[in-house]
Amino acid sequence: MFHTVSVIGGDLRQLTLGRELKKEGYHVFLYGFDKYADDTELDEEEDLDLVLCSDIVILPVPVTFDGRTINSPYSASPLSLDEFLDAINPSALLFGGQIKPNLQKALTEKNIKFCDYLTREELAIRNAVPTAEGAIKIAIEETPITLHGSKCLVLGYGRIGKILSRMLQGMGANVWVEARKYADLAMIEGHGYEPLSLGEVKNFIDEFDIIFNTIPALILNETLLKAVKPDALIIDLSSKPGGAEFILHCGGGAAPEPP
Repeated sequence: MFHTVSVIGGDLRQLTLGRELKKEGYHVFLYGFDKYADDTELDEEEDLDLVLCSDIVILPVPVTFDGRTINSPYSASPLSLDEFLDAINPSALLFGGQIKPNLQKALTEKNIKFCDYLTREELAIRNAVPTAEGAIKIAIEETPITLHGSKCLVLGYGRIGKILSRMLQGMGANVWVEARKYADLAMIEGHGYEPLSLGEVKNFIDEFDIIFNTIPALILNETLLKAVKPDALIIDLSSKPGGAEFILHCGGGAAPEPP
């Protein structure tokens, strides 16, 4: 039976999760929020040994950005993965988002059961909705034009690309969508967007007011970026290291990285 839960690192979503677990009757340890100034129902636990003795350990999304430390934007000294692995309760059940293969291997070698909740399709789909909404918020704030009537390019037609394209179209934007598969290109056309294959992007890249990249690979290389018009805005929604060779500082400024 599980009684104790440690919520380690991450952003304010982790705090919400901790509060909900506390309401369910679990004893919750919070770690990695020493720089968080606002009041919270949860107390920061300084005893790392106590934190890592919990029955359940919940890591953030993503677990790590740099491959060395746990993603902890509210911590002055993020916990290293090596220290974490050395001290974690061997019988704990671990949850995290985007658990890298090397960490999966280390956990498996220690016989620690883990679950990457972003492998759950229903969660990944629902997570795409706030991501798309956040991208639109950035686009509105960082451009002097309205989305209505603007010319937008969405690179990639996965979960985020599908939802983002629909939202942009609903706001009156002229939406072009890039995809590799012929079936996706046909679906894009069927939904009323303009389809583009990856090879065609270079012929039209200079026409767009806003470019959203959702592809977790280097797509916007230096050649393409040089062709982007000077007052365009690029918003990269892909996982680090991102899909752009560098962020182009345009009229509206470069988009901040997504959380």
